[in-house]
Amino acid sequence: MNVRINRLDPNVPDPVESRRRAAGQVVRIAYAVGIFGVLGFFVVYFGAPFVFLSGPGIVSSPRHVLSLPFTVQVSRMNVRPGSTVKAGDEIGQVYSPEQETIVATYMRALSDIAGRSAELRVKARVAAESLEAARAYQRETETALERIAAMASTTTTFRVQILRERALANKDVISQQAEAEEATKQLVSLDAFSKQIHEQLDEVKQNFRSGRVFAPVGGIISTGLAQTGQSLVAGAPIADILNPNDVYVDWYIPNERLIDPRIGNDVFVLFGHRRIPGKITEILPVSAVFGSSQQLTLRDRPATQIARIRFTSDASTPALNSTVCVHMHYSKISTDISRSLIKICGLD
Repeated sequence: MNVRINRLDPNVPDPVESRRRAAGQVVRIAYAVGIFGVLGFFVVYFGAPFVFLSGPGIVSSPRHVLSLPFTVQVSRMNVRPGSTVKAGDEIGQVYSPEQETIVATYMRALSDIAGRSAELRVKARVAAESLEAARAYQRETETALERIAAMASTTTTFRVQILRERALANKDVISQQAEAEEATKQLVSLDAFSKQIHEQLDEVKQNFRSGRVFAPVGGIISTGLAQTGQSLVAGAPIADILNPNDVYVDWYIPNERLIDPRIGNDVFVLFGHRRIPGKITEILPVSAVFGSSQQLTLRDRPATQIARIRFTSDASTPALNSTVCVHMHYSKISTDISRSLIKICGLD
């Protein structure tokens, strides 16, 4: 039996073929996007080092470290990380047994000097009072010797005895005089030493200020802040004060580079999605390991040279101590293209 099939109008597209054709286009587009995406990744990954130099950096500023030359324990802190302080503001208060020991040592030395000075004053006074009597006795022995010399009937034994008395009188005068002079010199020396100890004691008390810690300069308190109850050795930082008016980036230049950076080169500081323009103002003649201030494993990390980057006057700087990435383009063309893309995309 013959079955007649009524086909659709040839001018009307077949819905099955239309859906198949549309699905094929989507697959081809997705495949092309994947292929070109992978190719673009490899091009960017392997081609970027030939276009620009990239390295890490830290947003920083002049740092004033506040510490004490004593072992202290923090009693209280009046600020927190990020607080803004002015010069002379009280940051906190500490307690130092070592400072009290130093003060007690000075006081003990002053007490010993006072006792020694009293002994020397007694000796000097006794010697001064006895000196006149010794000189009078000396004169008497000299007068007796002159009379004996004029007499012809004196015995030799008597003459020797008078001569002995004269020698003892001279010795007594010289001893009393020397003791008085030496005691006076020692008193002057002890007075000068006592004055010096008083000055050092006043300096120790003035520097310690009863444990109150004041900010010597104005700025922002960094994150490395001592906590209440924490004990610190001599020289350990109590607080770090950063200057918010002089912000720069310390760029750790990679050792593998095609062209060495120079002072005046334009760079881009990458912070999140932002691209902040800057300029190299200084290349430090030292090398350091990036993140060496943190307690990290730095065994296999090489030390690199540091360049200092300043932002433009109208740039909005990142937060202090932020970790950023710095790009320096090797050519003027790539720099202009990057600057144009940043302005178009609003990433500045």
